[in-house]
Amino acid sequence: PEGGLTMPLSGTGSSGMEAAFVNLVEPGDRVLVLINGVFGMRMQDVATRLRAEVDTVEFDWGTPVEIEGVREQLRKQDYDIVAVVHAETSTGVGNPAAEIGALLDELPRRPLLLLDCVTSLGGMPVDLASWRVDVAYSGTQKCLSCPPGLAPFALSERAIGRIKDRKEKVPNWYLDVSMLVNYWEAGGGG
Repeated sequence: PEGGLTMPLSGTGSSGMEAAFVNLVEPGDRVLVLINGVFGMRMQDVATRLRAEVDTVEFDWGTPVEIEGVREQLRKQDYDIVAVVHAETSTGVGNPAAEIGALLDELPRRPLLLLDCVTSLGGMPVDLASWRVDVAYSGTQKCLSCPPGLAPFALSERAIGRIKDRKEKVPNWYLDVSMLVNYWEAGGGG
């Protein structure tokens, strides 16, 4: 994303998921997870472990996320983060990431959009900038058809700002992106 940060993380797509949540979620944050398969459920688990206030909108497995169900939930509660799997690995169903991003643009206080692209990147169109995605991750072993062990990871400028404004340290040393951001901004790296 323009003005943001894109890098490979050492690990599978699951490390990308964990990095996204541990860097952006603090205890008490409101997180909405849209679930229509195994990896949406995993997002809920990870966010809950970070002591977020997690709500879900669940859809039948094998069917895509329905925008009206998301809109209805967003009328009930403000969120810090909305998380969805772009192509749910467990069922192969694609979810309407562009429409979810547009829906979030309609809100008075736009939450960050977290997008799992583990199965979609390289297999279907992924346009983080126009969909206004704030954090996305993938895995090299899926549609990119590369050896396993790397998780492409991207943060928007808004997401980096949220990381910089954290009240508490990122609760995971290995995946703490703030250390890299601070290092690069200080002119480190060569």
